[in-house]
Amino acid sequence: MRSTGPPPPPVPSGSSHLLRTINERAALYHLMDNETLTRVELRRLTGLAKPTASHVMSRLLESGLAVTAGRTTARQAGPKAEVYTVNADYAFAAAATLREPDGITVAIADLKGHEKASSAMRVDFTAVPPDRAVLNLLRRTSEVAGIDPDRIATLHIAVPGAYDADTDTIGHADIPGLSELRMRTSLEAELGAAIEIHNDVNAATVAERRNPEAAGGLVVLWLGREGLGVGIDLQRGLLTGLHGAAGELGYVPVSPDRTGADDPTFQDWLGAPAVAELGRAHGIEGDDAPAVLAAAVGEGASDFLDEYATRVAAALRLLKCLLDPPQIVLAGEIARAGGETLLGHVRDRAEDFGERVIPSAVYGDAVAIGALDSAHDDLKDRILDSALGTGP
Repeated sequence: MRSTGPPPPPVPSGSSHLLRTINERAALYHLMDNETLTRVELRRLTGLAKPTASHVMSRLLESGLAVTAGRTTARQAGPKAEVYTVNADYAFAAAATLREPDGITVAIADLKGHEKASSAMRVDFTAVPPDRAVLNLLRRTSEVAGIDPDRIATLHIAVPGAYDADTDTIGHADIPGLSELRMRTSLEAELGAAIEIHNDVNAATVAERRNPEAAGGLVVLWLGREGLGVGIDLQRGLLTGLHGAAGELGYVPVSPDRTGADDPTFQDWLGAPAVAELGRAHGIEGDDAPAVLAAAVGEGASDFLDEYATRVAAALRLLKCLLDPPQIVLAGEIARAGGETLLGHVRDRAEDFGERVIPSAVYGDAVAIGALDSAHDDLKDRILDSALGTGP
């Protein structure tokens, strides 16, 4: 679905075209929200009269947005009713995730939100620019899945940095060439799809919306393999800040009276190097920070866990005072490696808000899952907004 071109002409208020569009959008919304519907079910959900519902369904079928999925199987008198579903292949959403220092993943989902294909690879970003690496892997993944890249309507990219949408620049990132790129501009010119770029912790925060305990909003403290950060979603969408740098906890000094460049930040205190150093001090070894946490849990190293949990609780206390969130989610590879054991130690040191600290509810790659969730939501919104305009 191409996002370029002139906007459609305005529709006169109260016109028959406007009423038809409203009806079609309502029907399409319910088709997207349900696996299948009969016309009777569609009428019940939309309140449309029988002739109107039939006309709307015919329009959706003609446009290619809906398809017939068979007939009902329940025992009933007379002919069985036709069953309809949204055309999953009408358009596709894609997500790409960049990781320090050399990782990239791509996933593609259909209009129903079903993942069609995914792939991952390591890239020398000094030889291949990040935007070109995304494009190459996206096209390769599309080809393997048998998907025409022109039918990819949205592409959302998660990056380990702060994305400034006004300038189309990425800061606070350690991937070679990333800060010099205008990635959205470059990829829009190549793909013709709608491009959105997110901080990786914000993408993970979108994935955490699946957590039933987070219905009232949440803050995510991300303890990642490469870095840490904070995602903020208090039921009004993600809080990203003026230049996309909200939540960069790693740059915040641990002590409020910091006076020198060498005074510790929360990255120095909680990040992967700090975990490794703390592990050595307690005689615990591992190939990386998550492995050190897993070893500490396996060995029952309470002193190590108490000391690290005390540091985590200090960060949580800061977030609680600044944001007063309903829940704070411990997420990221380090938190996952510590599991329920680390969570218990943190809760013990989190004082009166310990019960509001909850584990991640996402199984798998939370950043990639959240980026694809965002891309799919964007795709649905754009399909609804097009109100049966030109197809992809």
